[in-house]
Amino acid sequence: MTQPTHGGNVYKIARERRVPVGRLLDFSASINPLGFSATGLRAIRAALKQIVHYPDPDCWQLRQVLAEQCGVGPEMILVGNGSTELIHLLPRALGIQSALIAGPTFEEYARALTDAGSSFQYVHARREERFRPPLKDMLEQFSATRSRFDALFVCNPNNPTGQVLNRSALRELAEAVHRRRGWLIVDEAFIDYCPVQSVVSLLQDYPRLVLLRSLTKFYAMPGLRIGYLVGASQVVARLKDCQPPWSVNSLAQEVACVVVQDQTYAAESRRFMKDERSRAMRDLRFLSGLRLYSSAANFVLIELPAWTSAGVVTERLAAERLLVRDCSTLPGLGRQIIRVAIRTAKDNRRLLAALGSCLRKHEL
Repeated sequence: MTQPTHGGNVYKIARERRVPVGRLLDFSASINPLGFSATGLRAIRAALKQIVHYPDPDCWQLRQVLAEQCGVGPEMILVGNGSTELIHLLPRALGIQSALIAGPTFEEYARALTDAGSSFQYVHARREERFRPPLKDMLEQFSATRSRFDALFVCNPNNPTGQVLNRSALRELAEAVHRRRGWLIVDEAFIDYCPVQSVVSLLQDYPRLVLLRSLTKFYAMPGLRIGYLVGASQVVARLKDCQPPWSVNSLAQEVACVVVQDQTYAAESRRFMKDERSRAMRDLRFLSGLRLYSSAANFVLIELPAWTSAGVVTERLAAERLLVRDCSTLPGLGRQIIRVAIRTAKDNRRLLAALGSCLRKHEL
């Protein structure tokens, strides 16, 4: 399987364009536009003295903090070098042979399964249904008499469509997967923007449910690489046995302990995103030919006019030092689809002007 084309590779673009990284505006990575918190910065300074020691391989302190927030025991928490490390642990540690993936979605699930020698199949949401999660199709395909699936991967809110399944729908999925003795993997990397939809409380009823969380997006620290997993203690132990030692560095652990307890930052981030996402989407609707899809996360999926393509628009915006995510290569999406992160009002206005100019020039 070829290397997936994630957003956020500002270093590659900077080298190709021969400009400093700081001159690029990155809308391709969905990072909290409020930036790294002041509490996090203080935590980094305080933690610098710890780098002379190996990091805690058990992430003991952070697991206590996360467990309290999730309402579970610390033995149900596994911390990783970003949620991507944990995604790649799952197929081997859980013995997944064949998985169903609710798409279009994050490419890393398919890559992890392929690397582990597992097979997979997509069940895609439909454009004509505005990419609403295909709950009925997921249930039918996983529950079919001849189904050989032993795992279902669901991203909620989904990346890149921004769609969300409610708790009732996810409980229905959990029950269906439980009956087949399968694994339900729910990636909640963007759940901080709609925390009421988390299904962590379902873990007590469904021991083969596994939740993935990212700390890097909502708390604006992707460079520190930290995420975690919540599951039954026996499941966490199996995954821990497959994890490389010291995969989570000391700074990431110390900072995460502090930022996840900063409720002021969290509330401000949610309030800002709700308001700015609405404003940005309202302004984007004034551009001729665009089709926007609603989002519960900090990004929006955009369908460009039929007379252009994601590749052309992405390249032209990059020439203006504005990076957006070309989603045309994602299974289940077409050649006109891009994903744009919601940034500050000033940044969003700049993108709006450049995108409008780009579309007008191409139309002529």
